[in-house]
Formats: sequence, C-alpha cells, structure tokens
Amino acid sequence: MSRKRLFLYIALFSFVLVFTLPFFLLEFKVRVPFADNMRAKTHNLISSLQETASIIIDLKNVGKKNIELERKIAELKVKLIMNEAIKKENEELSKLLKIKDSYSGYSIIPAKILNYSHTNPNMITVTYPDKYAKIMAEKATVVSSRGLVGLVSSFHGTQADVKLITSKQFTIPAVLENREECTTVLRGNGQSLSILFLDKVCSQPSAEGKKLLSANLSESYSIPHIPVGIVNNLREDESNMLLLKGEAIPLFKKGRLNHIFIVIGTDIVSNL
Repeated sequence: MSRKRLFLYIALFSFVLVFTLPFFLLEFKVRVPFADNMRAKTHNLISSLQETASIIIDLKNVGKKNIELERKIAELKVKLIMNEAIKKENEELSKLLKIKDSYSGYSIIPAKILNYSHTNPNMITVTYPDKYAKIMAEKATVVSSRGLVGLVSSFHGTQADVKLITSKQFTIPAVLENREECTTVLRGNGQSLSILFLDKVCSQPSAEGKKLLSANLSESYSIPHIPVGIVNNLREDESNMLLLKGEAIPLFKKGRLNHIFIVIGTDIVSNL
C-alpha cells in the first residue's frame, strides 16, 4: 500500500472520529441519569409492593380474628338458647313432677359446612373436630345462633350429613313461644315449614309473627324449646273449621350459615 493511500485512510478515520465522539459522549451522559432514574423507580415500586403485601397480611390476620370472634359470639348465642331451653324444661318438669329436676349436660360442638348436596338441596355435609368423633350421634340437634337448623342423619369420622328442617322428610311438634297450650306440627316443604294445624283460639291475640319452639320431649326429633321458625300466612283449614294452617319461616338463612353447632345430649367432660 502506498504512503499516499495510507495517509488518506488515516485522515478519513480521524475525521469520522472527530465528528462521532462528541455524540457518543453526549449520549452516554444522557443514559447515566436515565439508568439512575429507572433504578429509583424500580426501588419505589418494590417498596410499594412490600408495603401492599404487609397491608394484605395484616388484613388477613384481622379477618381471621374477626371470624374467630364471630364464632365465639355465635357459640355464646347458642348457649343462651340452650340455657333458655333448659330453664323452660325445668319449669315444665317442676310443674308436672312437683320437683326440681337437673337437666342433663350438653356438649356444644362447633362445625363447618363442607358442601350442600347436589341431589338434595335440603341436606348439607358438615365437618367437626376429631376429638368429638366418638360422642357424635344420629339425630343430634344442629343449631345456629338463631335457632334450629336440622338433625344429623348420618356421620362417619369427622363428617356428618345434616337434614335441614326445610326437608320434606322433616317433621317436628312445636309450640308458640310463651303459649305452651298452643301446639302444632311443622313439616318441611322444601323451602320453608308448613304449619299443619293450629287451634283458632291461638289466633287471639294474633299468632302472626310469633316464634315457634320445638316441643318434643323425645330425642327422636330435637331438643325441646329451640327456636324453629316464625308464624306466617295463617289461614282457615277447609277440612276443619276449628283449625288454622299456614307457614313457618325458618329462622336460619341457608346462605348465612357461617357458624353452626351440633348439640349432643351428653356431658363432654366424661366422654373425652
């Protein structure tokens, strides 16, 4: 290669270098703050995500505490219902037998709904702690903080099938609250409870809106004096002029059975 051509190459390279180097340096200076800015934004985003995660964890813990408090409140309400039932039972026994009877102890077992039956909407499956498995029994009373939910129809291990009071296979004798002379029989109709009969004298004063309590003294149905439903739509019975029939609206709500309890007629201390 001739010296002249080599000189031209060197001159051309120098010319290109002179004109491109300032632009490269300028672009580099721009990129450095941009990278710093990106790092700052990334740091802020991570901090924000960490703070959000911390808030979510705190809310979850608060939610768990609220659920536990709701369960405890519901259990206290169930105990209050049971105390009222025991008080009424003792009063009745005192009147009949002229003695003060000591009502048997009850075990109140917390339970959770696993699912509703796909084939029978009036049947639910519940689960309960393993320590109560050996005292579980068929036809055990299932209640919520509002009143009667149903009866245990079968059980295995820590799971039980519960027949709701709205089931067409469910019947129970009942009385008007504070009016023990007004008796009836309730039968599930799939949606609510049918009042099969009620003496007309029980409509003076009106029984509409009054509470019905379980009235059976046998374990075949339910513990006595548990709230069952509210009297609704009373009307004359065409087949008997002295009687009325109607509907009882269940006190429990199917979609709101967050806390339910199984009541066993035995003293849990002696069984565990």
